[in-house]
Amino acid sequence: MCPARQSLHHNNFTCTKDPCADCEQGCEQESDSFVCKCEKGYRLAKDSKSCLDVNECKEEDPCTGHLMTVRSSVSHDILSILLGNFTGRFWIGLHLGTDCPEAAAGLKGFQWVTEDSESDFFNWAPSFDSSCSSPRCVSVSKESDFKWTQEPCGEQAVGFLCEYDLIQPCKNLEVPQGESTKYVCFSEKWLKCFSAPCEHDCHNTPGSYNCSCFEGYKVDPKSPNKCKLHCGREECAAECDPNDASQCYCPDGYVAEEREDHTVCIEIDECISNFCDQHCTNTFGSYVCSCSPGYTLVNQYNCVKNEDHTDGSQDSTTAPDFPTSSYIPGPTRQPSGVSVGAFVGIILCTVFLIVLVVFLAHHILSRRGKMESSGALKAQEGEAHGLHRVATDA
Repeated sequence: MCPARQSLHHNNFTCTKDPCADCEQGCEQESDSFVCKCEKGYRLAKDSKSCLDVNECKEEDPCTGHLMTVRSSVSHDILSILLGNFTGRFWIGLHLGTDCPEAAAGLKGFQWVTEDSESDFFNWAPSFDSSCSSPRCVSVSKESDFKWTQEPCGEQAVGFLCEYDLIQPCKNLEVPQGESTKYVCFSEKWLKCFSAPCEHDCHNTPGSYNCSCFEGYKVDPKSPNKCKLHCGREECAAECDPNDASQCYCPDGYVAEEREDHTVCIEIDECISNFCDQHCTNTFGSYVCSCSPGYTLVNQYNCVKNEDHTDGSQDSTTAPDFPTSSYIPGPTRQPSGVSVGAFVGIILCTVFLIVLVVFLAHHILSRRGKMESSGALKAQEGEAHGLHRVATDA
């Protein structure tokens, strides 16, 4: 048995703190963490742990916020997503006061429920009524392509599109439904993650956001919103096209090698190529250049002797444990699809062809030499016979 607010570990020996111990009414697991939840009729307090009773008699807006303000094309896209599976009209937070509409203005004289007229987006229906007796509330619906449509404020709509604060606004939003009237809610803070240029994951922060990458990737230092392949070991599985297994990619500083049923990425030891002037430290996917004491790293890999340094015991050829001047090169070029085994085969074939060419050349030259020797002997015999006949006639 474990003490209060602790639970038995899956090893059945130790006790660990109950992840829901700090929650007043309970919690639910979301991804790799636990989030406190409240029972029906309660809402989560600002401390994200306690639950506050909802006074249904006074709190008419179950979203504890206000009707949605659609100030930009991004918020309009979110509206389309939230109401994509609903039919009927939903109220948004746009209304007309006691004045008449202004046909020439962007918001036509209407105001948001936040009592301002700031907006970079306008989506009025073509049937806009600019008369002083026109309806003073606005609704949207999937059937009218989410155009802003004037409606009498007393009309019964299907539901309300609410805007309020969420504890974790970047997570998928639930769509709460009442028995008759629907309240579709979202958080304005969600806009930051919805419009963020993150290539993989977005994490909302107060007034901003942070980007992160999926497993097997890391944030690109040159573009914090982008992700690049990352291994961090001597060997990793290659990232292959699921539709074409021959198209595989490796992180910078790795080369692809084909195995029996898969392709792996093997780390390249760049130090073998002697890129550094003096000392080289190989790292996963890259390398670091450094200089001996008395030298300064120049042009990222050259070592230049300091003018004020004199020869002595301090001048060591051993690279320092923590180089103060180092160079981490840029991304290496993408390796070709040819594996190491294929390279070996190409080299062997090339050597065989060279040997074959040398053998044929030697054979041709040998035959030519024999033919020339045979012709010379015949010429000598002919000259000898001719001299003999001349001597007999005399």
